[in-house]
Amino acid sequence: MLRLNEKKWADFFIKDLFITEIYNNKLQMPTGAYINKNDLSEGSIPRITVTSQNNGIDSFCSSSHKNFRKFTNFISVSFLGTVFYHPYTASLDMKVHCLQLKDRELNKYLSLFLITEIKKSIENASYGNQISSTDLPNKKIMLPIDNNGSPDYEYMEKYIEKTVASKRQEYIKYFTGSINVT
Repeated sequence: MLRLNEKKWADFFIKDLFITEIYNNKLQMPTGAYINKNDLSEGSIPRITVTSQNNGIDSFCSSSHKNFRKFTNFISVSFLGTVFYHPYTASLDMKVHCLQLKDRELNKYLSLFLITEIKKSIENASYGNQISSTDLPNKKIMLPIDNNGSPDYEYMEKYIEKTVASKRQEYIKYFTGSINVT
């Protein structure tokens, strides 16, 4: 397997990789919606907010409110720049964006690679420099490419799998005392 610095890379607009929608004649990322706490009841669906804690999960709820949107297997990006992978079905709060690949299912390994690159693209996000649903599609991320110039998702997935396996072995050696720590 080629190292990251041996692989060819290219810039891609988020809108070219992830599902977008047209709202008020503008291209944007799907988002959650504001729902008053009184319209949410205790339930089993994670509610993703802009918090940087607990994978963005604020509570577990359900709702019959017309704006209660649910997404499955996605990367959330908040207007403040928190980014998480959610392999389950979750509801998004206002100003939390949903990223689902157009032509491929996400998994934990591919998501870890993509999240790293997404975070680089939005690293200057702050309360004064918020990421809007119409700005996010025009952000660029750098990704390794295959021979056709397309994102090499297989490479990204295998790279993270290999890295995780290697780190797991290091931890096992460390905790079993078979590694010399100085």
